[in-house]
Amino acid sequence: MPGESGSGLDELLPEWHFRELHRIAVEGAEEDVMRAVYETTWPEAPLARALMAITKADVSAGRRIVPDFLGGMGEVIPSGGTEFLFAGVQSPYDIPRPPGAVSEIIRDCGDPGILKIGMNVRYARGTLTTETRILATDERTRKNFLPYWLLIRFGSGLTRMSMLRAIRRRVRRESGRG
Repeated sequence: MPGESGSGLDELLPEWHFRELHRIAVEGAEEDVMRAVYETTWPEAPLARALMAITKADVSAGRRIVPDFLGGMGEVIPSGGTEFLFAGVQSPYDIPRPPGAVSEIIRDCGDPGILKIGMNVRYARGTLTTETRILATDERTRKNFLPYWLLIRFGSGLTRMSMLRAIRRRVRRESGRG
């Protein structure tokens, strides 16, 4: 399945079973937008904060959404100035994580019972996106993950859009446009 052209996810996880992509137009210089991605906090995205609070996530006032929260969900992969890229490996069966860096496990591991997760926040050509890709290493794991994916997808989408709108508001506010 083709991904977003130029995204680090294309290299990290070029194939997937589950995908979520959200985008919003944002006017601003790349460095201003990416600074806002890095600095936006939970209180700036009240809907996202409320939804994540239900999960008992730490959404306290000083926590930044992208580097503190999303970065804590896995390994941050260096990917250039216009993208934050995260990678994670999980098992719904409490299988111990294979040894090695997360990016290496995603690239090399085919052991059954593993979910390979890639996620980004990216700014390109006036559009801010967040994309998540998940690849199960076997059919049993894919089938068992599907109900969970269907359950969380709507709330996850609301959370992502709230986050993107908060970043856009910060860019506008800091540039004097709104």
